[in-house]
Amino acid sequence: MKRTLLGTSVLATLLLAGSFYAGRSPAIANAAPAEGSNVELGGTGFRLLRLAVPADGRIGDILRKNAGISGGFEVIDRRSIPAALIRATDFDLKGWQDIGAEAVVLADEVGGQFKFRLFDLGAGNRPVLSRGYAANDPLKAANRFMNDVIEHYTKVPGVFGSRIAFVRTNRTPTVTKNVFTIEMNGESPASITNNRSLNILPSIGPGGQILFTSYAKRNPDLWMSSGGSLSRVSTQKGLNLGGVMSPDGSSIAVTLSKDGNSEIYLIDTSGGIKARLTNNAAIDGSPTWSPGGNQIAFVSGRSGGPQVFRMGSNGAGATRLTKQGNYNQTPDWNPGQGALANLVAYAGRDNSNRYDIFSIDVGSGKLNRLTQNPGRNLDPTWSPDGRMIAFQSTVGGIVVANDKGNNQQVIAKAGTTPDWGPRAE
Repeated sequence: MKRTLLGTSVLATLLLAGSFYAGRSPAIANAAPAEGSNVELGGTGFRLLRLAVPADGRIGDILRKNAGISGGFEVIDRRSIPAALIRATDFDLKGWQDIGAEAVVLADEVGGQFKFRLFDLGAGNRPVLSRGYAANDPLKAANRFMNDVIEHYTKVPGVFGSRIAFVRTNRTPTVTKNVFTIEMNGESPASITNNRSLNILPSIGPGGQILFTSYAKRNPDLWMSSGGSLSRVSTQKGLNLGGVMSPDGSSIAVTLSKDGNSEIYLIDTSGGIKARLTNNAAIDGSPTWSPGGNQIAFVSGRSGGPQVFRMGSNGAGATRLTKQGNYNQTPDWNPGQGALANLVAYAGRDNSNRYDIFSIDVGSGKLNRLTQNPGRNLDPTWSPDGRMIAFQSTVGGIVVANDKGNNQQVIAKAGTTPDWGPRAE
C-alpha cells in the first residue's frame, strides 16, 4: 500500500485496532515499515501520529478532544506551539516540523463557514483534506471534520456526533433514576426523562428512538421516546424489561414475565406480541441483535448461572457462547462489518470477583479481555461502526475506548447502563 512518509497505513491501523493502554506510554517503532509492507500491531505497537491543532476557542477545544478520543493521535499541547506559527498566514512546513508535528489541522472562520484543512507533513505543504461547514454550530462542524479525517486515513468515517444513552441516579430526597443522552465525546447532554420514578435500561434504535423501562405508571412498562414525545409501548402485567429494536426497526426483543417466568419475546413497535422466543424454566433476558438481524444473543441461567447464549431471531437453535467464568451478563453484539460483526461483548466476573469487559468471537470462540481496571466495569456497548466501545466504570463513570479496550476516556462522571446509538445524521 502506498502511504505518506509518516504512514497513513500506520495511523489507519492505530485508529482501527488501537496501540496503547490508558495510563501507559505508547510504544515507539524503531522505523517505519518498508513501502508496501503489511502493518500488524503486536506487543510493541506504533507511536501515535503527532497532531497540532492551533485553533483557539471552542472549535479548537473540540477538535483536540476528538483527536484524542479517536485513538490515532498524540495531540500537541497548544501552549507549546510558538505564537508565530499560530498567527502565520501561510503554511510554514518547516516550522511545524521543527516542533515535532507530523500532521496539522487548521480551522478558520470565513464567510459564515468554518474552513478546515488537514496537512500531512510527509505529503508537503498542501492540505490533503479541505472541508467547509456552517459556523453556527462549532460542535457539529468539528465532529463532521474529525469524521472526515478518520475516513481519509481508514476509508471508514468516524462516529463523532453519535449519542450514548445512560441512566443517572439521584438520591435526594428519594431515589430516582432518569434517562439521559450525551454525545460520544461527552458534549451536549440531554434529558430524556425527568420524573420522580425509576427509568432504567435505555436502548437506542436505528432511527434514534430510545426504548427504556419505567415505573412511572407503577408497573415496569416499556416506553419509547421518539421525536421528543414519550409513549408506552408494552404494558404487559409484570416485567417489560430491556427492550432492544431490531436493525431494521420492525421488531423489539424484550423480556416479559406476563406468564410468571422471565422470557424473551418479539413485539412490534405498538407492543403487540409477534412471537415468544424462549421457553425455559431458567430466567432469560438481556437480548441483543446481530448486525444482520438474524440472530440474538441473550443471558440465561439455564446452565446453572448467568451465561451468554445465542439463538436465531425466531428463537431456534439456542447455544451457549460463554464457557469461562460463572457469571457473565449484559451482552452487546458488535454492529460493525467483517470480523467485527462476529464479536459479542459482555461483562464477566473473574476468579478474583472482579467484573470486567470481555469480547467473544461467535465463530471461533476466541475470548479477549478488554478491561482490567479498578472497580467494576459493566454494561458494554459498541459504537455504530464497531470500532469503539463504551462501558460503565464504578470508578470513572461512562468510559469510551477502542475495540481492544485501549485509549480509555471518561465522557460522563456519573452514569450506568450505557447504550450507543446510530451514526449522527
